[in-house]
Amino acid sequence: MIDPKGLHAFTAIVANNSFEKAAASLFITQSAVSQRLKQLEQSLGKTLIIRTPQIKATQAGQALLKYAQNLQQIERALHWELAPRKQLDWLKISIATNADTLSTWLLSALAPWCTANRVLLDLKVDDQDQTHRLLRTGEVLGCISSVEQASQGCSSISLGKIDYHCIASPSFLEQYFSGGINRASFKKAPLVVFNNQDQLQHQFLAQYFNLDANQNLQHYIPSSDGYLEWIKLGMGFGMAAKSQILSSLENAELVLLTPDSTISVPLYWQQWGISTALSRSLARQIESCAQLAHQ
Repeated sequence: MIDPKGLHAFTAIVANNSFEKAAASLFITQSAVSQRLKQLEQSLGKTLIIRTPQIKATQAGQALLKYAQNLQQIERALHWELAPRKQLDWLKISIATNADTLSTWLLSALAPWCTANRVLLDLKVDDQDQTHRLLRTGEVLGCISSVEQASQGCSSISLGKIDYHCIASPSFLEQYFSGGINRASFKKAPLVVFNNQDQLQHQFLAQYFNLDANQNLQHYIPSSDGYLEWIKLGMGFGMAAKSQILSSLENAELVLLTPDSTISVPLYWQQWGISTALSRSLARQIESCAQLAHQ
């Protein structure tokens, strides 16, 4: 049987990326955290954490993280069955999402669910092509991803798709596209990228204009609000979901450069395959709200 104190110490270290912060979260000393982890590793016969250059779970540690995620749900379900009238303790759940979903519909979808189920939310944000990696390593219970194929032991539900439009400010349009919106003008225009994993602009230029975006001048703005603001200021063109920019289009702060040429990104909700009332209700909530948002 896995020692619960050791398991709590291990998950706290990974969640906080620090022995010191893990100790503070558990209200024990740092040496006690180290001792509990050592005893857990000895009992399992496996190294669970790599300490340098930064803290991360080993392959055995990732398996244990998945176990801990599932155990939390099973314990919650058991407590409810044993005492259905007793108020449940708050439960922390980690979910990974892409920035665009976070900035549009996800928070309004999760707020009532978290309140009803007494859940403390720990959101991790990454590119939609990368969030499934956090699920695979056991760092999150579920993720919103553009990858359809679920990892082993996980389920996958379609959430519809997002159509991304190429956008720019009116001043940028006049400066770089006065001669027409074509391959030559796009080749000279600076673009705005969310981060180094953002490939939407690259896909757009390659698909519609046979251009390599790496040859363009590029701004990196890793903030959803900052990304759009930088484009509004005329610093470059970029890609955005129409739901994010409706008011900016109406106010003429932004324009669609190629209204009929979009990049469609399908999204999926993936979560660990263990079925509990909590996991099923979470999947239903996300699926229903996503379908409304992506109509």
